[in-house]
Amino acid sequence: MICRFVPEGIRREICRAIWGPMTGLVIVACLVPAVFYYDISEARLKERVDSLAASTAATMQDDIWQYDLESAQRLLDSYVELGVVTGAGVSDGRLINLVAGSLDNSTLAYRLEVPLFGADRSSDVQIATLVFEVSHGEIWEVILLRLAVTMIISVVFIFFTAMQVLRLMDRTVLQPILNVSDTLKEFPDDWKTLKIELDDGPTPRPRDEVTTLVDAIHGMRDQILSSQAAGESSEKKLAYAASLARLGYATFDMTTDKFTECDPIFAQALNMTMQQVIDMDTRKDFVGTLLRGESAEKLQSIGERLQSGEPVDTILKYTMEDGESRFLRQIIQPLRHPKTGDLMLEAVSLDVTDQKILEEQLLQAQKLDAIGKLTGGVAHDFNNLLAVISGNIELTLLTLENQSERVFLEVALSAVRNGANLTQQLLSFARKQPLSPTNFDAAVLINKSHALLGTSVGDAIDLEILTEDGLWKTFADPEKLKTTMLNLVLNGCDAMPDGGRLTIKISNCKIGPDYVLRRAEVEAGDYVCISVNDTGHGMSDETLQRAVEPFFTTKGVGKGTGLGLPIAFGFAKQSKGHLEIYSEQGIGTSVKLYLPRALEVENAVEIERPPPSRANFAGMVVLLVEDNAELRKMFKLMLVAMGCVVHEADDGPVALALAENLPKVDLILSDIVLPGGMDGTQAVKKLAVFFPDAAVIFMSGFTENPIIQNGRMDAGITLLQKPFGAAELTAAIATLRG
Repeated sequence: MICRFVPEGIRREICRAIWGPMTGLVIVACLVPAVFYYDISEARLKERVDSLAASTAATMQDDIWQYDLESAQRLLDSYVELGVVTGAGVSDGRLINLVAGSLDNSTLAYRLEVPLFGADRSSDVQIATLVFEVSHGEIWEVILLRLAVTMIISVVFIFFTAMQVLRLMDRTVLQPILNVSDTLKEFPDDWKTLKIELDDGPTPRPRDEVTTLVDAIHGMRDQILSSQAAGESSEKKLAYAASLARLGYATFDMTTDKFTECDPIFAQALNMTMQQVIDMDTRKDFVGTLLRGESAEKLQSIGERLQSGEPVDTILKYTMEDGESRFLRQIIQPLRHPKTGDLMLEAVSLDVTDQKILEEQLLQAQKLDAIGKLTGGVAHDFNNLLAVISGNIELTLLTLENQSERVFLEVALSAVRNGANLTQQLLSFARKQPLSPTNFDAAVLINKSHALLGTSVGDAIDLEILTEDGLWKTFADPEKLKTTMLNLVLNGCDAMPDGGRLTIKISNCKIGPDYVLRRAEVEAGDYVCISVNDTGHGMSDETLQRAVEPFFTTKGVGKGTGLGLPIAFGFAKQSKGHLEIYSEQGIGTSVKLYLPRALEVENAVEIERPPPSRANFAGMVVLLVEDNAELRKMFKLMLVAMGCVVHEADDGPVALALAENLPKVDLILSDIVLPGGMDGTQAVKKLAVFFPDAAVIFMSGFTENPIIQNGRMDAGITLLQKPFGAAELTAAIATLRG
């Protein structure tokens, strides 16, 4: 009952723990002595009764003998009033029957009968009997009184003991625990601020179980802070890695057709904010707009696979509002919501637009390279055929005097030269034309060509050349640059049939890493940029994709060969530069030719070749090495016509064997590509042992040979590119003879 007044919780439990056992202990402690109390009380009661009988028996005997019944009755009443006995009586069995109190044999605890005799105590005559009775109630009253006193004292002791224990427990345990509890309840989720104080005053709390608990909580706090720091560090590293890898994340609810979550990278890839992604209408904005460039069959197949619980790894094309296309690789994992069971999608996305562009550029480069290899091979064989034809025509012209007949041969020779120019253009596209690069000022070269370019554009087009101050020198082949610029200018003019403005701008340019990332075969560095800009009709995306393919043209039949841009592309790549084409329909086209900046300044020396003529090199000994019999015969006839003495061989070993029997050789004219396991350069090196003073002229219809490295001729080498005529051969010999 007392515990009900104690607050619920540990206090009430402690109170019950104290009161219950202690009460039982008191009861047991009272009942066990009650047995002994009973025997002691009974013995003491008997002694009192016996003492009372002994002290008053004589008086009662006198009163009865004198028949003073009133005195006897008063005496009996005094026995009961004194509380010694519960009942007393005197009886003679006949006339005297005095009773005081209650004589009840049913609750009798002790009965004492004292015989009363006559006046003479020595008389044997019994005149009456004095009876004393004591009931159990008398004994129990004594016992219960003692038990009551004992229990009252015990209860008071237990009460104060319990209060003291509760007070001690409250001060040493409960209040600190409540303090810990309140601190944890008010904890603001920042583990760094968690600190539990137990000191109630200036004296520090002694070490006990509660302080051990607090230390354990502080230790747990430190472990949580350590784990939290490690987790935050890992999370930051993962987030940093994801940001570097541009990995985006989003979740999608298939039931509501809504994005439920996304990160900034995913939203940024769609040109949106995170809230815009979550709020957007999926069917209208996502599928209908962003994925409008994807086929419906592909999207339907992806949806069916996801509905069946199959993960999807695919690349999707997203079309932005401004028309920009982005390619995202998305790994989509279907799963069930842990509570509702709805189908959810987890998507990890990676923007692979740059990789996709590079792949397309690589495929384009591989295609152009394959076309270039085919073109180079065809040009090599075609050059040999043209060389035979042109050589024989020239030899015939040397001996033919009839002017009417010469006209036909000259027309045929002109056609051969046009074919040779065509093969040279194909070799330029295939990056196999021999280059003689040098350091020069591109602005000076182009300004010198202003008159030629102005004549090419006509009166309906305004030509303007703009040059940046402080222009760097460039390292390239100036003659090939002239040809390239002429092709680009003519292309620009063709794009403006009704007239317009053609602007050539020459400027310094730095290509940085960001530009290189999305363009294959481009190196970062310093370049001289030559930009040819027209205000023509522009090109569509499809046309722009095929602009540098050879023979591809949008012009009418007979209005172009489709080699202008391919030649510029091949020249740029072979010069270690870059060609970029920008075009918008209805606005115009800009072709930017990037040529590498010259690292060292040098003065270009122009070599003046003697004019072609029927030079007479009488007595010059020439060793001719050519594997093609028809060409060898033709070249021999040309040399003989010049007055030379010609010794011929079809490969290197034959030439070496022939050299052993020749007293001298003034000129070695050798093809580069020879059979027999020895090319022209190797043969010339071995022939130089026999004829160290002999001049050397190499011939080739193909540029992939030992004297041309990456399309650039080695210094000090004289090369005649097949097909060539007697005039070119004469000029080359004259130049070597000085």
